[in-house]
Amino acid sequence: MLKHVSSLFILTLFISFVSIVQNSETDKLVAAMLGHTQIQDDLHELCDKIGGRVTGTEANTKAIEWGIKKFKDAGVGVKKEAFQMPSLWDEKSCTAEISGASNFSPRVVSRAFSIGTNSAGLEAELISVGYGTDNDFKNAGDKIKDKFVLITTDELTELGGLFKEYNDAHEIEGRAIAANVKGVIYMSSRPKKLLFRHLASRGYNNTLPLVVMARDDASRCIRILDKGGKLNLNLNIELTTGGSYTSYNVIGEIKGIEKPDEIVLIGAHLDSWGMGTGANDNGCNVSLVIDIARQMTLLGIRPKRTIRFALWNGEEQCICGSYAYTQQHEKELDKHIVIASIDIGSGKVTGFFTGHRPELEAETKKALETVTSLGPFENADVPIVGTDNYDFMMQGVPNLVGMQEGANYCSDYHCESDTYDKVNLQNLKINSAIVASTLLHFANLDKVTLKRQNRNEVQKMIEETKLEVPMKAFEYWEGWLDGTRGRKP
Repeated sequence: MLKHVSSLFILTLFISFVSIVQNSETDKLVAAMLGHTQIQDDLHELCDKIGGRVTGTEANTKAIEWGIKKFKDAGVGVKKEAFQMPSLWDEKSCTAEISGASNFSPRVVSRAFSIGTNSAGLEAELISVGYGTDNDFKNAGDKIKDKFVLITTDELTELGGLFKEYNDAHEIEGRAIAANVKGVIYMSSRPKKLLFRHLASRGYNNTLPLVVMARDDASRCIRILDKGGKLNLNLNIELTTGGSYTSYNVIGEIKGIEKPDEIVLIGAHLDSWGMGTGANDNGCNVSLVIDIARQMTLLGIRPKRTIRFALWNGEEQCICGSYAYTQQHEKELDKHIVIASIDIGSGKVTGFFTGHRPELEAETKKALETVTSLGPFENADVPIVGTDNYDFMMQGVPNLVGMQEGANYCSDYHCESDTYDKVNLQNLKINSAIVASTLLHFANLDKVTLKRQNRNEVQKMIEETKLEVPMKAFEYWEGWLDGTRGRKP
């Protein structure tokens, strides 16, 4: 009996010691992330020196090599993984001239995968069709055939409005194609003269000139048109285009010491549009991912499971890089315990979107208990479409997306003003600690109850959350139906 008590006592002490060590490891990591690190210097280099990083451009190539060097300098194992981008697109220039009842040069920029024009430009009458609703197009009738249509927008102020912007564009561009218009001109949803770039709703399959016009200039046109004036638009879009080409994801890794074949993955996209310098979208979180890997290595942290650090490419152009990863690593996906994507700027992390997976939400809640002083936190157990978690979610892999305060994210999203000075550096530090602690929690779990879903379970999630609507808006629905993007039927 005494021997049993002694053994139990020793076992209890050992368990307590292990618990203290693990808590101490997490505490040390959080303290390191909150302390002085290179995260701001990395952000400065990526955004101020390299700048905007459209996939397929020289700047993007520099960013890939920069990311590899950062991991190597941190002592983290790293490689680049090649994948094929479907089509090359980059804007060289975009200009416009208004003539008729008034003559002026509005500020314009093409939407990604807009078609270009010849050197003389493309000219047609400009007609306002309100917000571009089904009724607006029906009321316009045949008079908009072979004309440019001008779409009114509301000013973007919050994330809900951004998702609506994407959904509306998909419907508007479908109606415009059916009406045989010459092209679509969107009023900028950003104030005054600010311009931004979104992807054409049909991506590589777009067949129209698509342009964003500065809000002040578009408003001027609408006032003239509403008073009965007539306006012509000459549009000149010069592009660099081409067929498929090779790009790269950058993958860093800290090997697990107990279960190295089981993987916890954290990613942020390295590419950006080229108007600003891609600071809040998504340079700040690229720097966050690199800094977590750096601090874990500096502290000698050896997690039970392997932690992978992904800098995705081609995210802005139909989420190509992370999709390619799910194809290249398909045989490993059963061993991906959880993946996380951080892609909503530098607003403070307030929890995670947990993908309609109650068991994942419960475990994430436990993970956040280690950083309660940086809260409060509340997860949202809903799926997200539009960033690099998507193809993992469609493959049934448990997935997290950082849920963040809006801050100034929407006002600068895809915009000329998305520059280093707009990043909330204090929040970025706090977010790095929250995300690092959460990753380490999942990497060191004694027992994992999270499972990869089969196709029927993913389909049930889609139906229960009405995910079909955003999947169609991003042109992903057909890929799910035919099994080319998601778990096979």
